Formats: sequence, structure tokens, C-alpha cells
Amino acid sequence: MRFRVVPMLLCVGLALAVVPAASPGSAAKRAHVATRLVTFTFSDAGKGRWSTSGDYDIGSMATNYTWKGSAKFRLPTAALANPTTARYSVRGTASLAASWVGDYVGQQIGTPTSGPYHCIYKGTNVRIVTDAQLRKTTKNGKAEFVLGARGRSTGIGFFPSHGEGTSQQCATSVGSQGPAHFQPETMFREAFNDRAQLTNQTAYIGVPSTVLRRGTVKVAWPKEGGNVDEPNRAQLKWSNVARLTVRTS
Repeated sequence: MRFRVVPMLLCVGLALAVVPAASPGSAAKRAHVATRLVTFTFSDAGKGRWSTSGDYDIGSMATNYTWKGSAKFRLPTAALANPTTARYSVRGTASLAASWVGDYVGQQIGTPTSGPYHCIYKGTNVRIVTDAQLRKTTKNGKAEFVLGARGRSTGIGFFPSHGEGTSQQCATSVGSQGPAHFQPETMFREAFNDRAQLTNQTAYIGVPSTVLRRGTVKVAWPKEGGNVDEPNRAQLKWSNVARLTVRTS
């Protein structure tokens, strides 16, 4: 029996010959997805009101606040062309600055800190940088900004209530640890958590998906309110509504 020996170089050549060559155009298309850098400018102004009336504490707090800033994302042009249906999730950073005035006043009865209390809180152009994400939600016509506090590891949250650009004056120890409600650390939200995430760590801001196009959209954020009026409990009332404007360029 005779065997035919095929040279190794010839075998390699035959193997390469059966692999179709990728066209330069398709390779370039896979390597590069067209994107455009888009800037979003934020401006939020709100009023928070809280009050309690019980056996041990009768008091109230009023806070007026504003925050503004911007974030940049490199978005696929396909999403910009059809923002209501296209899927996307991009990350970046946001630079924000906040100002606020809070007034906390009341009287405690039968406690170690019994007596009148009063605190005034102020913040002026307090600046932070946050992590940011812009993504399409599962609902058609909706998009979402997700902001993450850079102080997560320390639990500080978003805007600090102490430090440069802030001040507080308290008549007693009540309220001296910072604003009891509508805290700068939570971006002035009263809720403790949002979607099982602490509000001093993450902020979810829902907007129409048309925000991707140049122009302006307005939403209510935050939008909170409620009351507790039950026997054997202190009465509570709170309201916190802000108007957020997002401009896209």
C-alpha cells in the first residue's frame, strides 16, 4: 500500500483557503459604533415641609432648596434617531452644586432635651461630583438618569450638611447633627429608600425618552407627601415637591 505525503505548507494553505475573508467594511462596522457626545444640564428647585404633633414633640421644618449641574454621555446615534424604542445604557459623571435654607423649630416635653429648640441650616453653592448613568427603561417612552454618591464607602451620601459652603445655628443639641428632614445627603428627599436602595446612595430620575433630543423637558422630582394620623401616635405631615428642568444640547 502506498501513501501520498502532502507537504505541510500545502495543507496550511488549503485550510486558510476555506476561511472566508471578512470584508473591510464589515470589520470597520463592528469595530466602531457611531456615537455623539450629548450634554444634559439640570436645574431643580423645591420646597420641603414637615410637621409633628405628639405627646413629646411639637415641631416643624421648612426647607427650600435648589441644585443644578450637568452630565455628559456618549450616546449611540441610533438611540438619538429613535429614542422611544432604541435600547441604550451609558455611563459618565455629573457635576452638581446645591444651595438650601432650612428652619427647624419646636418644643420637646418630658425628654432629656425638654424645652424649645430651633435650628437654621444653610448651604451655598456646595459642589459635588457623582457617578452617572443614562439608560432606557423597560417602558416605551421612558428614560432614566441614575446618580450614585461618591461617598458610598463612608455613607456620607450626596451633598454634605457640614463643611465648606454650609452653616448651621442651633439653640440646643436638638437638630445639631444636621437637618433632620430633607437632608442634603439624600438630595433633599424625605424617603429613606428608593427601589430598595438608600436615598443617600442612589438617585433614580425618570424622564421622557425624548430628553435625548435637543430641547427641554420638565418633571416633578422629587414628589413626596403623606401623613400619619392614628391613635396613640404622634401626628405627622410632610410634603416635598420640586420641579426639575433638563436641557439637552
